[in-house]
Amino acid sequence: MAATRWNLTDRIKDFRFRTKIFLSNMILILFISTAIGGVAIYASTTFIESNTRDLSMQVIHQVSDNIENRAKEIFTSSVYVLSDSNIRQIVAEQEEQVTAANYPAYRSRMEFLLAQYGNGNPYLNAIMIQTAKGQVYWWENKKGLDHTLNQDDIAQLTRSGAAYLTQHGLDMGWSPSLRKRNEVLLVRDFVDLSQIDRNLGTIVFSIDSDYFLSLGRGSSLITSNNVAILNPFNELLAGGGDSGTDKLILKSADYVLGEQDSSMATVENAGTGKHLFVQERTPTLGWRVLCFIPMSILLSDTRVLILVIVLVSFVAVLISTGVAVQLSKSSTRNIKILEQTMRRVEDGNFDVRIVPLGKDEIGILSVRFNFMLARINELINTVYKEQIAKQQAEFTVLMSQINPHFLYNTLGTVKWYARMNQQLEIERMVTSVIDLLKSSVRRVGEFHSLEQEISQLKNYIYIQKIGYGEAFQVDYEVEEQWLDSEVPYFILQPLVENAILHGIEMSKGNGRIRVAASMVDNQLLLTIEDNGTGMTEEQAANLLITVTRKESVPGVTSIGIHNVNERIQLYYGQNYGLSYESVLGVGTKAIVRIPHRKYRQRRNEHVERYDR
Repeated sequence: MAATRWNLTDRIKDFRFRTKIFLSNMILILFISTAIGGVAIYASTTFIESNTRDLSMQVIHQVSDNIENRAKEIFTSSVYVLSDSNIRQIVAEQEEQVTAANYPAYRSRMEFLLAQYGNGNPYLNAIMIQTAKGQVYWWENKKGLDHTLNQDDIAQLTRSGAAYLTQHGLDMGWSPSLRKRNEVLLVRDFVDLSQIDRNLGTIVFSIDSDYFLSLGRGSSLITSNNVAILNPFNELLAGGGDSGTDKLILKSADYVLGEQDSSMATVENAGTGKHLFVQERTPTLGWRVLCFIPMSILLSDTRVLILVIVLVSFVAVLISTGVAVQLSKSSTRNIKILEQTMRRVEDGNFDVRIVPLGKDEIGILSVRFNFMLARINELINTVYKEQIAKQQAEFTVLMSQINPHFLYNTLGTVKWYARMNQQLEIERMVTSVIDLLKSSVRRVGEFHSLEQEISQLKNYIYIQKIGYGEAFQVDYEVEEQWLDSEVPYFILQPLVENAILHGIEMSKGNGRIRVAASMVDNQLLLTIEDNGTGMTEEQAANLLITVTRKESVPGVTSIGIHNVNERIQLYYGQNYGLSYESVLGVGTKAIVRIPHRKYRQRRNEHVERYDR
């Protein structure tokens, strides 16, 4: 009976696991199939609606209207030039006859007048005039040309323009470039507007082809490479330039628009593939605007369709994966909680507890884990409290041993005893020790005045001189105006101590130590200089960069030096601190650099307590 119940339990567990896997797979398949079908239908519908010939014809119609408007702007500019009385007077030579002597003056004046109409349009390359008497004048936009026009060039271009008008029986016309350049020419007779039948010469406007071809650049379908402009004589004004486009332009002659037709569209095949050929005739000028749109661009939306399907499928996989993960979490939640709790215990948190989510094996294991944590926490607290009590007792004994009251009283007794026995040197030495101890133990804050720092230093030097005798002398070069400067506690004594040990004791001679203070760029420089044995540059550098507590230089302890340097940088920043200058056999100079500040004594900081 028990075996049957166990087998049934196993089957239930297996069934639930398989059911979860089955459900996750079904959700994944159904979601992806539905998403791909729906998005494919939507993208196909959008593709069919967005890639029609009507759209292409509407775009080319708008471009052709803009091209004609730009042509009208150039025509209007030419009318303004003809209407300018100053220009007309020079062309007609009304004031005086133009000769070789005065031609340069008229040439310069005419260039200035024409510049007023040419500078406003960056696409206008040049304005050229040839009078009926053969004189030529011009203005050119030198930024638009790769070379400068000369008088012979102007004469040749204007004569060719006049011949073009005569050939076609026109008084004004749009001509292709007469010098095989990317330009369109507006050629017209220079007519005296006050006397229409009077022809004063020929005027030619040179316009950059991009002035017309750039109009379609705002569209993804039309570029300057697939647009061409033909005049009523089927002459190519702008566009072309590559073999594929030129071939399509030649084929366009087979599709002549009827008198009633203004536009048409058809598919043509070129060497580079199929193109949608669209042409539009401008209503006023009669120009034919041709556009050859590659079918690959028109069908490029299929890439969008494929991309959308891939993205949606990927999202569907992610969603289905999330569903599968949530189902797996429901089976492994207790194990996850137990593992996370163990990690917190590893980090030292023994107060955490697990709330079992079931009564299965993992739930029972969680309960036993809670009991184990409680026992461990109890043992740790017991041992910890015992250790704290022991350390507190040892600390109390240690503090009582070094209690300043005891030291002051003891040293005070020695001082009075020395005074009673007329031992003035011993009295003064003990007094110096008391002052040093007082400044170290009873200080309030981390700063005091330079005067107080030097006073403590003098006490220390007095004690040292008792042992060293006249082996060294100390000179103080500190002006009174710097004595009220603020300095950190205990920054000079370690430097003087090293100067005595390294500079004086090791030299075994008559030493001299100089203590100086100066001001440079609002920075207080404190200098300790000795005439001892000195060091090499490498040894001087190691005093501040060594990471060990050993003596990098014989006789010089770097612990106090490091302490001074690190405290200064902690208070003021990395731009300040301690530096060394030393010459082997000459001496060593320690320089403390801190910002200059006036010392302002805090309230009650100056109060001293004399314990007896």
